[in-house]
Amino acid sequence: MTAARSQRSAATASATGDPALVRQRLSDALAALRRITASPRLERRVAVHSGVPIGLAAVGVLGHVVAEGPLRLSDLAAVARMHPAALTRQVQALEAEGYIERRSDPLDRRAAVVQATPAGRTALRRVQAANDEIMSGQLADWTTEELEELVEQMERLITDLRTPPGAARDDS
Repeated sequence: MTAARSQRSAATASATGDPALVRQRLSDALAALRRITASPRLERRVAVHSGVPIGLAAVGVLGHVVAEGPLRLSDLAAVARMHPAALTRQVQALEAEGYIERRSDPLDRRAAVVQATPAGRTALRRVQAANDEIMSGQLADWTTEELEELVEQMERLITDLRTPPGAARDDS
């Protein structure tokens, strides 16, 4: 959707108070956000700025391993909310860079456990710093209060979108 068309839709939705139009605007905004956050351009920018040559999906997996590890691959897939095949690709990329190591689970030798290496922890900190610097520049005109309000609304939206209609909410 073009910016002009989006603005017309916004004006129409605001003027009519039509909930369907407002939800369409939300869908359009979420689609635009997905395109931005999944863009190869952003991925390259973060990689160049941080000096860490892995994709953002791998960074997300590394973040879970650092925060939760050591983890069995099945547990990592659940925590990362990833299909095991997709997770395997990311784990292999992280292993190839030396950011995580895989070993046999001492409790069940058939299963693998992954944990972050010191290089992986450093890489994650560098990517987080690069992300913060990039976002700080992009959002320089936003106040802390505006950002806090946005985060609260986004967290609520994520919770609501993850909850099936009529089900009790899980705030994880």
